[in-house]
Amino acid sequence: METLVGKDIYTQLASMFDYPGDMGKIVSKVDELINNFSSMEKLPPDVVNSVKEFKKAIVKLPIDELQVIYSYTFEMSSDFTLDMGSHIYDGFKRSDNLVNIKTMYRRFEFPFETLGKGELPDHLPLVLRFLGFVKEEGVKRDFEKDFLIKCLEKVYKNFAKRQDNPYHHVINAVYKIIDRDVKEEANK
Repeated sequence: METLVGKDIYTQLASMFDYPGDMGKIVSKVDELINNFSSMEKLPPDVVNSVKEFKKAIVKLPIDELQVIYSYTFEMSSDFTLDMGSHIYDGFKRSDNLVNIKTMYRRFEFPFETLGKGELPDHLPLVLRFLGFVKEEGVKRDFEKDFLIKCLEKVYKNFAKRQDNPYHHVINAVYKIIDRDVKEEANK
């Protein structure tokens, strides 16, 4: 089983968006994430609580029901898709954005084809893994400020109407962390 210890915050969050296969592994990853996040001083306080609420919501569910929720939420609804660019771009603008992201991944030798497993370059777990991979803070912050926060704001607002969905807790945590990063950068 993949362990989260020693991984950065973005990679840890990306794992919460993996398709749910085994409830024991999911709960173990969530517990590890809660433990890791609890020791991080700079996190907004409600981030850890959001992850705890996610755990509380999913432990009550059989795995097949969580799989249905995951599929319906992220694969069947454009309001909640994990393909971030679709929330702010259409048509050629979206295509250009995908090419730009893919070019950035190649420039920094990010193994997106292996990690993405056929997903588009703007797929949220892949974007989060890139943020955990890239060492240049300026690139990370520009990508968050110029692209990711705009997309997450839309998804966050969409989930505000669906608080019965357990994944709204994870989206809340991601949004709060990226929002914190963007605001910290703006205050420098």
